[in-house]
Amino acid sequence: MKQPQLGKKILELRLDKGLTQTELAEKCNISLRTIQRIESTEVTPRSYTLKLIFKVLDFDGFSSSIKSENSNNSRKNVVRTILILLTTSIVSILIFKLVINSNKQSTKEVTEIIHNNQSNIKKWMNNKQVDSVLTIYNDNACILNSVCGKIQIRQMMNDIVNNDYELIEYNSISINVSDTIAVEKYKNTYRYKGKVSNQIGITEWHFKNGKWLITNDVFRD
Repeated sequence: MKQPQLGKKILELRLDKGLTQTELAEKCNISLRTIQRIESTEVTPRSYTLKLIFKVLDFDGFSSSIKSENSNNSRKNVVRTILILLTTSIVSILIFKLVINSNKQSTKEVTEIIHNNQSNIKKWMNNKQVDSVLTIYNDNACILNSVCGKIQIRQMMNDIVNNDYELIEYNSISINVSDTIAVEKYKNTYRYKGKVSNQIGITEWHFKNGKWLITNDVFRD
């Protein structure tokens, strides 16, 4: 598995586990920056690091793919692959740094933007302004890893607001920011069909086209 598929796979597995980047880094006993760089496709991690991450995420596809590659490729092909990966990684890093340096924002700035976005979402949901809420979602965003794309998300939100949904209180517990990715841990209180419930969740934000947009949202009561 090569980048960027590798970084995307780790991101998907982490969100399925309901872990933040900080929590995954602690469980693997590696730095938060390493996790952030892997998921953002900034680096291609070593085999040992991958094995450790996949073990924590309960994913066994890595070991089988390694065995298959070792049995089907000669030393010469392996060396060639490594050289290609290194070259590609270097070019990707240079391009990535050029992009983020021109748009880089401080943690404080990103935190304020996300808090403001969440405040607007609360207001819009309570006023049944679903289309306004969707302006803060990426086109291919997912909720609970099953409702993906703005069409499906719109249908879900319309069903919710039409059943007397009200977001009573929203609290952002923590926000971890890394260049173009931010992971927010939150809890809220809402009313749905006359019943008041509490909820905790993790929202993943990506900086795209000059805006911070929601790409993933997983939560549970």
